[in-house]
Amino acid sequence: MDVLNERRQSLTRKSIDWTPKPIHQFFFEMADRYLNSDYIVTERKTWSYQEIQDEVRKLALSLYELGIKKGDHVAIILPNYPEFVIAKLASTTIGAVTVPINFRLKQEELKYLINQSKTSYLIVIDEWNSFNFIDAIRELSPEVFEGKPSAVFPNFKKLIVLSPEGKKYTGTLDLHQLISSSNKQEALTLTTALQDERNIDVNDITEIMYTSGTTSMPKGVLVTHDMLWRSAYGSCLNRGYQEGRRIFVPLPFYHTFGFVEGVLASMYTGAAIIPQVEFDGNEAACLIEKFKADDVVCVPTIGLKLVEAQRENPRDLSSLNAMYCAGAEVSVTLWQEIKDELGIDELITGFGMTELAAGVLQTDPNDELSFLTNYVGKTIPGGHFGLNELNGNNIEFKIRDPETGECFNAKRGGELICRGPLVTKGYYDKPKETAEAFTEDGWFRTGDLAFIHENGYISLTGRLKEIYRMGGENVAPKEIEDVITSHSSVNQAYVIGVPDPVMGEVGMAWIVLEPGASLPKEEILDYLSSRLARFKLPKYIKFVKHGELPLNQTGKVQKFRLKECYESEKVKVESLI
Repeated sequence: MDVLNERRQSLTRKSIDWTPKPIHQFFFEMADRYLNSDYIVTERKTWSYQEIQDEVRKLALSLYELGIKKGDHVAIILPNYPEFVIAKLASTTIGAVTVPINFRLKQEELKYLINQSKTSYLIVIDEWNSFNFIDAIRELSPEVFEGKPSAVFPNFKKLIVLSPEGKKYTGTLDLHQLISSSNKQEALTLTTALQDERNIDVNDITEIMYTSGTTSMPKGVLVTHDMLWRSAYGSCLNRGYQEGRRIFVPLPFYHTFGFVEGVLASMYTGAAIIPQVEFDGNEAACLIEKFKADDVVCVPTIGLKLVEAQRENPRDLSSLNAMYCAGAEVSVTLWQEIKDELGIDELITGFGMTELAAGVLQTDPNDELSFLTNYVGKTIPGGHFGLNELNGNNIEFKIRDPETGECFNAKRGGELICRGPLVTKGYYDKPKETAEAFTEDGWFRTGDLAFIHENGYISLTGRLKEIYRMGGENVAPKEIEDVITSHSSVNQAYVIGVPDPVMGEVGMAWIVLEPGASLPKEEILDYLSSRLARFKLPKYIKFVKHGELPLNQTGKVQKFRLKECYESEKVKVESLI
């Protein structure tokens, strides 16, 4: 038996008596088991499971005494500090619904999300990267600081501030003071009783987590304890988490990928997370070396920058063994570079959505590199929590014909749909969008075009919303992107459909070249003409650097922003044909 399967069997044996439960309750159980083990490792301090548990319980008592009720919405705007984990678990302990918000957003975006989510309490850092959240909120609604009802935020009740420099703000509460003011024994007594008092159930909504927004504005996904619990367990089982695993997490905790695969999954085996507050390749390599991380959870742009940093200034990364790298397509060459430069043995990729509680499709750590390029994975294992009606899993996938609605399991491409306890029930306060997200018989429409292969692995072929219609012909941008990136001078390509008075829509390609490469448009036209039907040739091209592309917080290109740039005439494009 190989080492990976031994680890999987160990986790299976250990979890045989577990049942799905609210995530804070599970954390308390694991914290009691791994009291003195490292849980959150930072430059400032290493926090044990016991220390985080104590802080969570004390903050929960203060929030309870503040008057937060079951179902109240508590927004959290914090970087990857231990306080994020403490605030999240404490809010959940008293039955509140948390709303994690991107700390890179600006004033108007914050206004929209706080209002759309009907947030009552906000836990926020005072300043981050030269942006002052206190000033922004005061400018929007000074009443927040005066104890008066807010016209701008009608549901708002209280602002709780984390100030790393210890600043105080009139009309607000200090997060650290709320924690330190609680009695440890009283906190233990209360939080133990709250589970029954507030009837907190595993199927309750625990988060309103906003989508990344690659094709539209963010929507608040309703996420249950059960979704998070099953997703984290399936990932641990697939990757064979061992006790004491040390996971470097540069992804933001407010996003489902970093939260589920880092903060939650680590609990199952008493693992430690090593968060990075703001990604930097050189700093990341130093953190991995210093704290002896053996696993990295990241997106391809981070994987690439880690490779570059290691080449420029080699560190001792001998502790590193595993990586979960997902969120965008990667060539076999880059996968090989990651394995070679970083010393990764167990390398996987996957597919997930906020609506599915993170990575529900994953490749196997033993898979050949070609699998990571050709597929996004297969369904994560359900273990002994899997449902018989879903073939022992917690989610089931099918392919649906977008035009006829016919469903089938394999051998034909179409829209990827799914069902099961890992799937959201919909979007907060958006009944129209919720209805549109599901088929008439209750399957969730991912919006991805895919193919289910006979080996159970799934490959993506594009996004349904990205398909454009040129002169009556449907064109899938991903097909064109794959051909463009097969050229040796091209690093990345992104194709969108743009309006055309004659053809209805035509293609426009945004192209990132390899470092130092040049590519005359005549050469790329000849290259594409020999490989694509004429109606699939993009009419326009634009050569850009990667840093010029609009990215969401997980490193995915926001194609709707590319379209906005074209339509606003902010970019100068070249005619290809």
